[in-house]
Amino acid sequence: MNTFLKSAFAAIVLMSAGAASADDSLLRRVDEIRAPGSDFAFTVDLSAGGSSQTLSVSVKDKTKSLVRYVAPAKVEGRSILFLGPNMWIYVPGTRRALRISPRQRVLGGVSSADVARTVYSEDYRVAGSEPSGDGHALRLEPRVKGAAYARIDLTIDERGAPLKAEYFTRGDRKIKTMSFGGYEPVLGETRPTRFVVTDHVEGGETTMIYSEFREIETPEAWYQPGNLGRF
Repeated sequence: MNTFLKSAFAAIVLMSAGAASADDSLLRRVDEIRAPGSDFAFTVDLSAGGSSQTLSVSVKDKTKSLVRYVAPAKVEGRSILFLGPNMWIYVPGTRRALRISPRQRVLGGVSSADVARTVYSEDYRVAGSEPSGDGHALRLEPRVKGAAYARIDLTIDERGAPLKAEYFTRGDRKIKTMSFGGYEPVLGETRPTRFVVTDHVEGGETTMIYSEFREIETPEAWYQPGNLGRF
């Protein structure tokens, strides 16, 4: 009997490991579609409630992101640095960069992490999955301390392309929904270029349009908090 129980338990463990591996592969596929590589750059145009901003984003080694404010003039020169789960903001005229939360708002319902982080698997793991239409519904939970959200419910299609993400706080409160659209060929893959964020806390929608994707390696010096005011 003990031998039977041990064998059954081992089989369950192997099945669970296999399911987890499949789920991890799905999430990696989502990231491959969202991001064209480990080192690249792109432009983001945000609009919400009659306001707009243009940002230039550079990504290095997947986990490092530098966001530069391009327009309007009143925010030009600001920058946000994302290193792993840590984030800083620099405002021209101040002495040094300041630590901020990844959930710091940029415009409308869009946070710093929404703009700067282009992959999920660095910060989250798949805690559960189930079929959804022709694709899957994945429940993501933090794998690192300091992740921007306590839970993300991510819906993807049959090829792993993200369709919708719902973001939750630690109190299991849904704070925003992001819809992925505007799919078009970009650097060898059909990727989303239009994101609509619905704010469930303060209301309203924010649109993000991604453009000018390019594979580029940027200097390591750009990704140092003490250097944010120099470039």
